Amino acid sequence: MVTISDKLPWYYSIRWKLAFSYIALSFVLLLAFHFIVMNSIQSYHMDRRIGEVETAAIIMADYVAGVHGFNNLEQEPARRFLQGSVSARSNALGIRILVIDDHARVIADSNLGAPRVGQTVLMREVINALNGNDTYVLYRDQYTLNVAVSVHDAGSDRIGAVLLIASVEDIFLSIADMRNDLFLATLLVGILSIVLVFAVSNYLISPLKRTVNVVRRMATGQLSLRIPVKGKDEYAILAKAFNNMTEKLEQVEKTREEFVSNVSHEMKTPLSAIKVLSESILLQDSAPEEMYREFLQDINSEVDRMTNITNDLLALVKVDQREQGLNVEPIDLNQLIEDILKRLSPLAEQRNIALIYEAERAVQLNADEIKLSLAISNIVENGIKYTPKGGTVRVIIDSDYQSAFITIQDTGIGIPEEEHDKIFNRFYRVDKTRDRETGGTGLGLAISRATVLLHNGSINISSTQGEGSIFIVKLPLRM
Repeated sequence: MVTISDKLPWYYSIRWKLAFSYIALSFVLLLAFHFIVMNSIQSYHMDRRIGEVETAAIIMADYVAGVHGFNNLEQEPARRFLQGSVSARSNALGIRILVIDDHARVIADSNLGAPRVGQTVLMREVINALNGNDTYVLYRDQYTLNVAVSVHDAGSDRIGAVLLIASVEDIFLSIADMRNDLFLATLLVGILSIVLVFAVSNYLISPLKRTVNVVRRMATGQLSLRIPVKGKDEYAILAKAFNNMTEKLEQVEKTREEFVSNVSHEMKTPLSAIKVLSESILLQDSAPEEMYREFLQDINSEVDRMTNITNDLLALVKVDQREQGLNVEPIDLNQLIEDILKRLSPLAEQRNIALIYEAERAVQLNADEIKLSLAISNIVENGIKYTPKGGTVRVIIDSDYQSAFITIQDTGIGIPEEEHDKIFNRFYRVDKTRDRETGGTGLGLAISRATVLLHNGSINISSTQGEGSIFIVKLPLRM
């Protein structure tokens, strides 16, 4: 037996699964956001600094190319003038400036503390600049940015290069501070996200918890309970579907109880009669033979009644057991109805009832002949039993391109409109006294309806009390 555990391990809980999923997703997104933002900020500041230094290098290259006497640096006045210009611009920009000739020798250095004048510079960026390719290199370890630009004379000949060395340490320090601040902000957002995730997951799971609580109580037999329906989301749809299922289960349970009660009552009545009759015989010391014969006939009638009830119950059980299936084969519906009416004609003649058969056309369909014959016989027999003497029972056959129609019409006592939905219930009788007189068990229409439904058909009734009844059976031509 499957039971619903009151305690569920936390790692099986949907709430925790949702929470951890959202937390993991949030962590990944926040981490990605952190790196993307920091890299974007760093790239922005570095691109900006590179642009500033590169612009300064181009301006300095143009200035150096126009210095009077650049080609006469062997003269002291020219060298002093260039050195002074470089130092002045270096102080203004806060950038170290080196002027290099076409042999990669430094001819001017703004760093007066450790000048490299006269030294050969074989840096990659300098060589590229002397070859005509302006370039920049970032040395992260020293937090410096080197930008080298070619120097051209008036004839567009390269006569040297300008190397600017700028510090970017302030950018990296600023980025480090921002990274720490952003990390703290990300951590705070992460904590708030975790709290929010647990609150949201609890909100999302609460309807499911209510459903489980109701289901657990229903499992103990409280089928009258219903799940509260709130909103129009999937939980509401689930609650409505479950409530509908519960209503059907409750109806099935009521039907089962009524069925057991009805079977007990139907079997008890003939058993009680047999007991009374048999005790009466036993208590009579010298009863006449006619009394014995009368009592034994009554006992035999009650036994027949019990036999009929048992046979009808067995037939109903076989119809209900759908897994047994139907023995479907092509049948001639016209011939089937004629055989049924021929079999019931003695009962009709005994009650002076006219049996009329009308066939609008020949009808062939696929069906279980034995089960369908029993279903139609029950309806026609009911019409005969509940029609006063001199009445009429008419059976009409018709069809269209898809379905066959069997109409059983009588001029009997009719059925009140409020009873139409109940007459197919097991053991249900509109007039119990009259039904016992006719020998009915109250199972015939239930068997007929179950058989028709098993054939994927339908059965409808139209009846007015005192005017008769019309049963219309609709069956598919092909199953």
